[in-house]
Amino acid sequence: MASNFSLDSSPVKYVYVNGVELGYREFGSGEPLLLIMGFGGTMDTWNETFVWELAQEYRVITFDNRGVGYSSDGGENYSLELFASDTAGLIEALEIPEVSIFGTSMGASIAQELALSYPEKVDKLIFSSAVYSVNAPEAGFLKSMFQSFAGNSEISPAIRKQADANLEWNGTYERLPEIRSKTLLLVGTEDEYAPPGITLAMAEKLPEVQVIIFENTKHSGERYFPDKYSEATLKFLKK
Repeated sequence: MASNFSLDSSPVKYVYVNGVELGYREFGSGEPLLLIMGFGGTMDTWNETFVWELAQEYRVITFDNRGVGYSSDGGENYSLELFASDTAGLIEALEIPEVSIFGTSMGASIAQELALSYPEKVDKLIFSSAVYSVNAPEAGFLKSMFQSFAGNSEISPAIRKQADANLEWNGTYERLPEIRSKTLLLVGTEDEYAPPGITLAMAEKLPEVQVIIFENTKHSGERYFPDKYSEATLKFLKK
């Protein structure tokens, strides 16, 4: 990784979408690739090596979901559909006709809703540690984590509302066949929140899909193995 690269080496810019200001950053140049962060995270919690490697070949856009990081909160309750609408608004505000998406964990859930509601805006999809519902049989650990956050008054209101949004999400299992984008599913064998069984169940429903299972890798594996995850992502995008 270039020694002078850091996630704050690019200035925060803002767009006004759905009554809130969304903060975003851009790295690199080329075809656009939008990264959607997972539960509780901000755009500044992406792995720097992962972003840098993607930015060698793509215009990488990171942003904060409403209510966290540099993005404002409109005060209403959250839903994954609302997050998807915010994301679509960001894509529109940046005047990008079509963008490939990398979504991790909750970001993969948002990306599913985005691809279903705004298919014309989505090119290829990469899901890391995805679930189709927190009620999936293998997602018990994930659901109990959201429940503990939702009920904890010491946690910030935005994070509690994120947890509620995940718990109230109806999921996509029956709608997955409607996703027309080519999709890459990435998951680790040690993913306790979104075990590989969920990924394989999703793969059976998606029309055009590729699956990569990484050995000895935990949830949102791009945090731990940025080289492997960026390599898989770039190879898929260039196909």
